[in-house]
Amino acid sequence: VEESGWNFLGAQFKGEQLKAALAAGLLVKKEQGGSYDRFRDRIVFPLYDLRGRVIGFGGRIVGEGQPKYLNSPESAVFDKSSTLLGLYQQGGEIRTRGRAVLVEGNFDCVSLVVHGCTNVVAPLGTALTRQQLGLLKRFTDEVILLFDGDAAGIKAARRAVPLFLAEQVKGRVALLPEGHDPDTYVRELGRASLDDLLDAAEGLPEFALEQLVAEHGLTLDGKSRIVEGLRPLVQAAASDLQRSVVIAHFSERLGVPPEQLTALLKGATSRSSPPLPQSSQMQVGCRSGFREERLEPMSSAQKRLVGQMILYPRELTRLEEAGVREMVAGTMGEVLFLQLGALQAATGEVEPEDLLAALPDGAERRFVSDVLLAASENDQSAIFEAEPEEEMAEILLWLERERLQARSRQLIAEISQAERDGDMGRLTVLLLQKQEVESQMRGRKSG
Repeated sequence: VEESGWNFLGAQFKGEQLKAALAAGLLVKKEQGGSYDRFRDRIVFPLYDLRGRVIGFGGRIVGEGQPKYLNSPESAVFDKSSTLLGLYQQGGEIRTRGRAVLVEGNFDCVSLVVHGCTNVVAPLGTALTRQQLGLLKRFTDEVILLFDGDAAGIKAARRAVPLFLAEQVKGRVALLPEGHDPDTYVRELGRASLDDLLDAAEGLPEFALEQLVAEHGLTLDGKSRIVEGLRPLVQAAASDLQRSVVIAHFSERLGVPPEQLTALLKGATSRSSPPLPQSSQMQVGCRSGFREERLEPMSSAQKRLVGQMILYPRELTRLEEAGVREMVAGTMGEVLFLQLGALQAATGEVEPEDLLAALPDGAERRFVSDVLLAASENDQSAIFEAEPEEEMAEILLWLERERLQARSRQLIAEISQAERDGDMGRLTVLLLQKQEVESQMRGRKSG
């Protein structure tokens, strides 16, 4: 690369091509005017969608420096959390072999393909996401993580376990010997040795359990801490059957009866169960960092929303995905939302009464008490105006409309800025996004 290579690529474009390159993220606009090459001094990998269209680029730095990996900015066509390097090219081979191998780096992926391992993919320099795993699920129900055997590799493998359980994908992990990454391993020891390592890969839930056993031991206190570590895994199970199978395996390894382990994982210990250590008990404060005098009063619509959230905590995930926290930000509703989330994370299943029991005396507890009292008397008119399922549908629709309106306002501001900057490439993208939002808003109104 030339010393003047900060604009080596940009110098190739003029007019509309230059604007398109800026909009695509190949070039970065400088505040003082002009632009520079985003992927300067990097080996660039084109990124494809499943139809073979280039949707972005990933660049790996040459030599030292940070960040090690750099991707195109996210856009209407590129979402790095939903893209895997090599999936378009290796998808057919993954189907044929019945399993995919996932490595951490772009170079590792390319090197393994060169050495004949043609069912390999890689995330884009980031941790594996559930969306990426969902993509792989279209091609196979078994994925082997081929990670470095150091602390970072072990941590990455353990972090992936809940994703595999939630997506109901069979996950296994093969850790490389110390001093090796996938590239050095296959070059020095050969493809046959790599195949042996992959064939011996350990199931992810079993791997996670053995790591916890190694960390805490099998004393009574150690088992209690292991249970805490296993709880997120069991909570992530996508079905009762899957949960039962996982618990049965854990139960056998720990020497704890399945029913007792189930109770411990739910946070409800029996008289004969050893208590969990104090450090692992729920310790969630009512205020969650808020000062009461700073909380804004809730509108009637917000009270309806929070009341529904309290009475039907099983819907918390749906409400969270719909943007409930943003709708009650800065109010008592946000405090209660965080409290419910903490209870759910600690116990798995939450009843309205659990929230009341966890709250100290104060405005939040009085509000929750009033909601439960009105519900128990079958007099929900103070908060609700419809049947629970109808109310939930209305609230989710309202949340979606609010989200779309907020996005519309944001796009209007960005469009105005793009017009002032004379950035026609970005303006075109923003106008298309605004058109899509307006279409969605019309659909919500007609629905």
